[in-house]
Amino acid sequence: MTCKFLVLIYLLILFLVPKCILPKSVIEPCSASDSCLSYLSYRVPWGSKISEIAFRFRINVSDLLVANSIDSNQPNQILSEKSLLKVPISCSCVDGIRRSVSTYYTIGATDTLMSVSEGYGGLVSAEQIGNANGIDEENTLSSGQSVVIPLLCTCFNNSNNGADSVYMSYVVQNEDELTKIATEYSVTIGNLEFINGLGQTQIDPGDILAIPLAACSSANLNWYNESLIVPKGSYALTANNCIKCGCRPTDFSLECLPSGIVEKCSHLQCKDSNIFIGEGHENHTTSGCNVTACIYRGHLGGKIFRSLVNSTDVKCLGKESEGTGSPMESPVKLCDFEDLVHMN
Repeated sequence: MTCKFLVLIYLLILFLVPKCILPKSVIEPCSASDSCLSYLSYRVPWGSKISEIAFRFRINVSDLLVANSIDSNQPNQILSEKSLLKVPISCSCVDGIRRSVSTYYTIGATDTLMSVSEGYGGLVSAEQIGNANGIDEENTLSSGQSVVIPLLCTCFNNSNNGADSVYMSYVVQNEDELTKIATEYSVTIGNLEFINGLGQTQIDPGDILAIPLAACSSANLNWYNESLIVPKGSYALTANNCIKCGCRPTDFSLECLPSGIVEKCSHLQCKDSNIFIGEGHENHTTSGCNVTACIYRGHLGGKIFRSLVNSTDVKCLGKESEGTGSPMESPVKLCDFEDLVHMN
């Protein structure tokens, strides 16, 4: 067989066989040992209980429930195939890039790298799992083996054009277009292109995009020994799950109240008052209302800090001595934190 004939065969293969398009994903370089809150947009590959999904990602089921605004009494709710969940993870700096390595998987008798990858909804490829665990054709899987699941994530200093943001890794689907994704998550196409280093609006199934989710932050709230950032319209647990904080989508204010999922939580009532964290009391006046509210101020160990705040409003929003409900629907307008009257 002549060399010219071999070259001809190679050229035919090159032009006639479809090229393998490698999925695109954002890799954020890093040099520090810090971590941030990040999210994974997880499309359930098959029917699963919420508790099973939490175990799959090695996170607390309560964190998964509040991140998706699902009732805390529904850990065994079964989600159907292709359901979409936001999975909160800690995004660390590992070997110079941002990724989460806190998820691991125990290999079953019939598992392959491909089947394990499918279980994580395309958020990690078979090749990435193999590379992270030193697995190749000569070093195969064995039943009972524990493997690390390297999940790419991004922090970008929790900021997007100067606004507080949490980043979410999103796997592009067959029917997706950049315009559709931008509209769904309230970002501009240009913003998505810049963040993800896209030279054009073309995206392909399997690509993993970093999407900024506008968020509320405690950075300017002078909390004691704690910082918290929560995407709009969502919740997060803190203070050993005693407190649930939500981000109001209307004004991006962070509001907190007792979670109700932990039986023994102390220091939830503000000192010298009958008001609990997240509640407010209105006193009607001729010019409007004086509002006294009990707000969360951080925690240390088993101690929860809280403060009474006073403010005035020209409108009385409810009856006197009315407590607030969910922080996402709270009717009481709190004053700025500079107006704190005392801290307990």
